[in-house]
Amino acid sequence: MTSGFSMLLVRHPPVVTGPECCYGRLDVPLAPGWERCLSRWTGEGPIFASPASRCRLPAARLGAEEGRAVSVDPRLAELDFGCWEGKRWEEVPREALDTWAGAPLTYRPGGGEAVRTLIERVTAFWEERLAHRQSCRVVTHGGPLRVLLALAEKRAFRMSDRAPAQGDGRLLYFFNNDRGMNIETLALR
Repeated sequence: MTSGFSMLLVRHPPVVTGPECCYGRLDVPLAPGWERCLSRWTGEGPIFASPASRCRLPAARLGAEEGRAVSVDPRLAELDFGCWEGKRWEEVPREALDTWAGAPLTYRPGGGEAVRTLIERVTAFWEERLAHRQSCRVVTHGGPLRVLLALAEKRAFRMSDRAPAQGDGRLLYFFNNDRGMNIETLALR
């Protein structure tokens, strides 16, 4: 029986842009005071981050404070919204949003990336981390977090899944028992 491990999944701190803006892969700046989030991101093991500066910079600050390296992993990037990036949601044509709603996993919003592709790359990251059975912290975005949390619950991703708020996250505890690996999920406090 192997010992347990943990995985802290956190969403990047708040950003300057508002919720009315589509900014999947768009590099948007962190809001002033973002550093306050770091005190709740305690954990063990390596730190992984999305390539976006809103994830990479807080992860690097956390790593520097603890003397840990940060691994930037492109599989943790947010969904690519193509030509929708930087637009207000109200500027995206209604028919394009309806088409996406009709085929949410396969449609490529703005010509960017399909949700199915996001799920595949995030699942590959998840499986790699589970194979290592090593505690770690992951700094990423709402989309990848929604996929990771669905995987933790051992169920299919749903478009209606909610992500933690910016700066918040979930702590997963992995432990073995007679029936196999179990996962306990706790919200950050």
